[in-house]
Amino acid sequence: MLVLFICTGNTCRSPMAAALYYKHLNDNGVNYVQVESGGLAAYEGDKVSENAVEVCKELDVDISGHIAHRLRGRDLVRGNFFVVMEPVHRQILVEAGIDPEQVYILGGPQGIPDPYKQDIETFRGVRDQMIVAFEDLDHVLFTQAKEAWKK
Repeated sequence: MLVLFICTGNTCRSPMAAALYYKHLNDNGVNYVQVESGGLAAYEGDKVSENAVEVCKELDVDISGHIAHRLRGRDLVRGNFFVVMEPVHRQILVEAGIDPEQVYILGGPQGIPDPYKQDIETFRGVRDQMIVAFEDLDHVLFTQAKEAWKK
């Protein structure tokens, strides 16, 4: 199963969420889920935000080598489940033909705020909000996977 974390520029939220969720899965013994990230309007090759690197490092997660990736059609075909940061990201994916049942807004209906160009405390708050949201994501993701396997 491939889970794609998606935000706008792929330099803050989605790389943080993907790496933190991957650690979360491994810490809970789940090793069959592949996790990647991308941005709907990313500048291919941009470096990850220094504050994103720092707040992830505080939890022993290294995203320093992350390079921004702009999502393309082939990425959307490969993904089984899409985790977006804002309602507008979900709308864009659904309008592109992705099944709405495969698109999940992390953090609830309002999503996760964009910390781009904000201070490190804002990044810490966003990181912590993501981590809290993983429990609900697990429930949705693994409930959906069980239903798909029954078919």
